[in-house]
Amino acid sequence: MAANRQYSDLPQQEFLRYAMEQLEMTRDEFAARVSVARRTLDKWLLPSESPDFRSMPDMGRSYVQEILEWQNKKV
Repeated sequence: MAANRQYSDLPQQEFLRYAMEQLEMTRDEFAARVSVARRTLDKWLLPSESPDFRSMPDMGRSYVQEILEWQNKKV
């Protein structure tokens, strides 16, 4: 990704995959880090056309963005 700030413009699924990749976390680790059930994370990662898809709350997205920003400052 060219600029770290651009991840905030990604669709939900890409954003979450990007975050897990940057943090080098598995789905289980990432779900625990953001304090959600693994099943919830799985539903956030489904294609938006899927009947089981769930939209991530804005607060959750903001929290993940803060984690990424903190991680980028740390590196």
